[in-house]
Amino acid sequence: MQTEIMEKCDLLVDNRNRIYRGFMLEDSLMQVVAATAFVDRGETADVKTIKACRKILRKKHSAFSYLRGNNELFISSKMALSEDPEAYLDNVTEIYEKLQKGKFLGSTYRVLSAVIICDSGKAGEADKVIEKTEEILSGMKEAHPFLTNDEDTCLAVLLAMTEKSSKDILSELEATYLEIKNDFMFYKNSAYSLCQVLTTLDGAYKKKCERTIKIFDAFKEAGTKYGKEYELASLGLLTNIDMDAKDIVAEVIGTAEYLRQKKGFNFWYMTKQTRLMFAAMLVSESLLGDNATASGSVTSSAVARVIAQQTAMFVIIATSTAASVASSSASN
Repeated sequence: MQTEIMEKCDLLVDNRNRIYRGFMLEDSLMQVVAATAFVDRGETADVKTIKACRKILRKKHSAFSYLRGNNELFISSKMALSEDPEAYLDNVTEIYEKLQKGKFLGSTYRVLSAVIICDSGKAGEADKVIEKTEEILSGMKEAHPFLTNDEDTCLAVLLAMTEKSSKDILSELEATYLEIKNDFMFYKNSAYSLCQVLTTLDGAYKKKCERTIKIFDAFKEAGTKYGKEYELASLGLLTNIDMDAKDIVAEVIGTAEYLRQKKGFNFWYMTKQTRLMFAAMLVSESLLGDNATASGSVTSSAVARVIAQQTAMFVIIATSTAASVASSSASN
């Protein structure tokens, strides 16, 4: 395990513990996601500042706002990292409202998408990015109506910020999906998300697919199964690392094992597959840094952040739904 990766792990664990102590009632996975925001900047989480930012957020948005609820800790943390928290919140709110135009229901994923645009320095170009995002989502829905939903908005925004045209993105995305879908026969939705990540990367789609499958198989050969659910998209983060597949896998497994020994990352808090996903993110960010993928606006760390945010939301929403169903069944 490389020193830089270990240092990132230690900073993530320290930040998670700080946030845990300050926000004990928040979802454990969201505590980790909030902690990653500070790791990206190489900073220590300032709980006092996060709480001050949360007060601003609560003052400007009602309890029913999608910028609060499950998103509240994350948005507050992002505000704490900005030079002007209130201005940052205003920018995210304005972009979210633009993403919401013509939509009846609010969306957690569109909130995250607004954060992505803002963090990429594209707030001034939000209209252009949103227009391209809608083109991409429309094309995805036309090709795969049962695989495309609200959850795809975040990755569609990343694709929209690449230098590729909407037509080229959709063409490559479809070719990539046809290339790998049989390898994940019963996980088509996850495979489609993986394809979206791969399409943000430079290079010929066949080579990217071959490389991804080689890394996936290397996990199996090492006696560790990489998750095929929501975690699968993160596999694409490892594709551009210039190392032998077995060496990459060894780094990820070693990192996951290191995290497993830390509070907040063992089986009480997350599954083995989720821990592997965070390990893959830390390894990719350490070995690739802030290298651009298909555009100077889309970096490896940006893709990693999006996957972490989406994963947390997916798990939280799924858990809440399951709890509601169980409660309803019990009452009947």
